[in-house]
Amino acid sequence: MKRVAYLLDSFPRLSETFIINEILEVKRQGLEVKIFARRKIDDGVSHRGGQLLAQETHYLPPLEGVNKIRIYLFHLYFLLRFPLSYIRTFLFALRRRKKGTLWFLKMAVIYALPISKSKPDHIHSHFAGVASEYAMLISMLLNIPYTFTAHGYYDIYEEPSEDFEDRGKIAKKVITISEYNKKYIHKAFHIPLEKIEVIHCGVNSNFLSSQEKKLHKDSTILSVARLHPVKGLEYLIRACKILKEKRNHFKCLIVGDGEERAKLERLTEDLQLKDFVFLEGAKAHEEVENYYAWAKVFVQPSLQETMGVAAMEAMAHGILGQAVQSALDQTFKDIEVIVVDDGSTDNTKEVL
Repeated sequence: MKRVAYLLDSFPRLSETFIINEILEVKRQGLEVKIFARRKIDDGVSHRGGQLLAQETHYLPPLEGVNKIRIYLFHLYFLLRFPLSYIRTFLFALRRRKKGTLWFLKMAVIYALPISKSKPDHIHSHFAGVASEYAMLISMLLNIPYTFTAHGYYDIYEEPSEDFEDRGKIAKKVITISEYNKKYIHKAFHIPLEKIEVIHCGVNSNFLSSQEKKLHKDSTILSVARLHPVKGLEYLIRACKILKEKRNHFKCLIVGDGEERAKLERLTEDLQLKDFVFLEGAKAHEEVENYYAWAKVFVQPSLQETMGVAAMEAMAHGILGQAVQSALDQTFKDIEVIVVDDGSTDNTKEVL
């Protein structure tokens, strides 16, 4: 049985159900999975699948304050155990020391030891961030293939790693979640198209609610997202202010939590929408199913979105939706969804 090691920055994360779903599906297809995470984050709420996977996750030791002698001994171990691959990896990192690769190699051996003991045939990482840097170097040390999934907002467009091109050349494949991303990665980072594979985020149909849609006297608008500026929830709330002037009977439920909660609460109060807009907080996936059952309209007002999984789930539930221009229009056919360029107040208002 082939064994895959997942090296992740943190796991499980409430907002990263796509990683949980992917690992569960990989296991279902018969591969053995070993999960290694640099940090365990307590989001306060967790999905059932994430809870189960967390129990078998190996949480790697912190790198802060590691004894230098211990680091040197780890390096000596890999030099003696894998001499050719160690020297090759060291020279690779030395040539790229200005990009910080040599420092990452210095610390990578601390993660490499527990991963090597699991005897993986392949290493995979999500996001082109720190974890995928370590995954690249560890795969070179152990002389096994690695892949990573580049998702979009931060790791491709806003803050791509300086050595993204190097990672793409070393990786067996660069996975991404949309054709748009694939074309951009090819153009921006000079990675051959044949080396980039698109694997769309998916929806587990086993979780789709079989219950009939509940009826409510008010029309219910739903949005499921992290409370982050890029999600554009401010524009949804402002659009609700305009909608209130034309229609009194509606509710807007925003499911999720994050750094913008206080700001959005103040905005809701300033616009006198406390009886119309409700910030429901973070919910486990099993609870979100109930919100889909209530919703008449789903709105994804993001300023940028490469693949809105929540919007996909809403459409799978048969809910009329608004989604930002993204991979959605390439993935779903013959489903009621209004695609807009961005989630600005004007666009969201017109859709509602």
